[in-house]
This record gives sequence, C-alpha cells and structure tokens, in this order.
Amino acid sequence: AHAAFAPVLGVAGTPARSDVQRPKTNAPCGKTDVATTMASSTAAPLAADGSFTVTATNFNPGRDGSRAVKTALVDTTGTGQSFAGTATVTTNGDGRPKTDGSDTLTLQMPAGTTCTGGADGASCLVSLTSTGGFGNCVYV
Repeated sequence: AHAAFAPVLGVAGTPARSDVQRPKTNAPCGKTDVATTMASSTAAPLAADGSFTVTATNFNPGRDGSRAVKTALVDTTGTGQSFAGTATVTTNGDGRPKTDGSDTLTLQMPAGTTCTGGADGASCLVSLTSTGGFGNCVYV
C-alpha cells in the first residue's frame, strides 16, 4: 500500500502504510467496514461552497506513491452502497513524488449535493483513488 488520503475512514490520527486500501468498483472503501467505522471516524469539514480538503500522504516514491487523485466518488447516503456522483479535484497532489511526504488537496462536491448520511444526517462518504490505484474513503 502506497498512499492514503486523510482523514482516513476508520483511522484515528495520522495514517500508516497499513491503513491504505485498493478501492475497487465492488468495494469503493477497500476492506474498510463503513458501518462499524463511521461513528469513530473524523470527517473532513465541508465548506459552505461545497469544497473540502484532505491530506495525501505517500509511503513510496514514484507512481505507486502517487499523491494525485484519479477518482473521487461521492455517496450522499454515507453508507458506502451508493456512489453516484463525482467530486472535482481543484488542487491535486504530486503524481510522481520523488520522496515520501504529504500534499494538501482540495476537492469540490457536485453542485446541488445534499449529504444525508452519518449520525448527524448531513454527511457524505467520498472514495478517493490515486493515479497509482491506492486510496481509501473519507467522511465529509
């Protein structure tokens, strides 16, 4: 596993290499159990304009450690079962970092998005995958 987007669903604090997933079509959050990790997860705050920031951290240099987002799928229900929208990356990370490190990324939720998940009834789940094929889910 080579890059994670924090705050990582189900991870308290800074992500480690072992927290990285390989999101897939049938498992957009990788092996993370959304239902059991939602309540203990930190959310990325959603700004009034629909933008949010995450920190991409790589654990390998080069493309495998890409800190650049390739896909950002949005599940407005927050369940991990209904990824129907796509967030737009407005500030991306380094796609081929020479060393391990972190980048701050900014994404924009689709216009008109209403988040209905989480304990607050106002959270979305975003599945982020790097250009290297690694990633994880983030609550927004």
